[in-house]
Amino acid sequence: MLGPGDASMRADIRFQADEQGGTFHIRTKDVPDAAFRIQADIGRAGDLILQTCLLPPREKPYDLALELARHRMKTYIHKCEDWLMFNPGFAPFAAEHFERARDVFTEALVAPDLDAEGLLAASAIDLGMQATDELAMAHADILLHRRYGKKTASSTTLGTIIDPRTDPALIGPTLEAFDLVTVPMRWREVESKRGKYDFTALDRWLTWAHDTGKPIIAGPLVDFSPGALPDWAEVFRFDYASLRDPLYDYLEQVVTRYIKHVGMWKISAGLHLCRGGPRPITEVIDAIRTAELLIRRHKRTARRMIEVHDLFGDTTARVSGSIGAFEFLERLGAEGLRFDSIGARLIVGGTEPGTRSRDLMTLSDSLDRFFGDEHPLLLSACGAPCRDLGEGAGRWGEAWTPDRQASWAAKVIPMALSKPYVEAICWSAHTDNATPDPGGESGFGIVEEDGTPRPAFARLVSMRRRLRRPLGPWVPPGAHPPAQAGDGSGPSNE
Repeated sequence: MLGPGDASMRADIRFQADEQGGTFHIRTKDVPDAAFRIQADIGRAGDLILQTCLLPPREKPYDLALELARHRMKTYIHKCEDWLMFNPGFAPFAAEHFERARDVFTEALVAPDLDAEGLLAASAIDLGMQATDELAMAHADILLHRRYGKKTASSTTLGTIIDPRTDPALIGPTLEAFDLVTVPMRWREVESKRGKYDFTALDRWLTWAHDTGKPIIAGPLVDFSPGALPDWAEVFRFDYASLRDPLYDYLEQVVTRYIKHVGMWKISAGLHLCRGGPRPITEVIDAIRTAELLIRRHKRTARRMIEVHDLFGDTTARVSGSIGAFEFLERLGAEGLRFDSIGARLIVGGTEPGTRSRDLMTLSDSLDRFFGDEHPLLLSACGAPCRDLGEGAGRWGEAWTPDRQASWAAKVIPMALSKPYVEAICWSAHTDNATPDPGGESGFGIVEEDGTPRPAFARLVSMRRRLRRPLGPWVPPGAHPPAQAGDGSGPSNE
């Protein structure tokens, strides 16, 4: 359930089956008006997370399909206003589908019976999904040309995340096309026995990066998620007073060893979700502050990043002690913690809350929430799977396959780079074992374990090559000659 501002909230939800399908009985605990979020198979568009508008409580059940369609109509109108995209010439296909969706939705409102209402509402959802996705991509195309029409992308625009356990000689050739590489650092693997540090794998990759001139993002340094702590430290998981000293010793060893070789430090990743169990926010802040001060002590100019997960708030209402990504960033700012960039994890097709399949408009809207923040944004882990990962993962249009993964990358990467505050993007896993889905599966890699590229790899390389030269002015659909750029009119930069 969601409250005002799409803030996650706890609620008592019961489902009662009946001859019409069933009824959700919902009792909210915090505010009376609430929105209902649900994963639904909606046919052509996929098996996706959708939601309703804020609904006041009442005895008579709402028609779920009708309310999902209503929210889709609202989303289109809201983003047209937000992006200054009301001119149909900016997105003619989106405008056409929206008009059809609105007509069908109106018919559903006056349908003579529930069966007709349900069919019309389902059609309105489908048309509305087409309209919002097309609007998101049309807006992205305009802003991408505005951003890169007269200049090339920076030399650190596209990266990928590797698994330190893999051999650089095996996958190194497929990394040549990427601007930067993220090297995960896992306490469990570095210090499997207390006081005994094994830097073999990390040394191999940092040496490779030095030899090839690849900038490195390293981390997370602080990670309390399941499986992150060494076995000997698990006994201290909920005893931070005892965990703090060995954590500091580990951080000191890592930072001292690699401070001259790392371009940016990922201090933490998703600590606000408390996946490893409830943890007071004061302990989280202390651990982050310790790492931040340690890095600055060794090199004051070293760049530091805080990574947030689940931009949609799915986990917050489910995991005790968790707080939302944006609330967490506000708290860090209030505590005076200093960092250079925000990292955001944008994953779909996973089985964990916050990683399930979503439509393009929802992804674009989630990135818009960073608009106006003083910190540059890195999509520090962005990806979709090449296969179905199991129950709850959903699908984006067709089922997840290597080709579907490539199609998703071809749309989402340009959409993200069109946002002027997005500094760089790292694909979430170069090979499947780089960053397994926390739900228990892996499949986000763009390269096979033997170094064979998948279709998404070619798409990413092609996009990076395209941005090595200016794109030129944006051409409106069907317009001849090309429109002149820089006249001060047109869609918003948000």
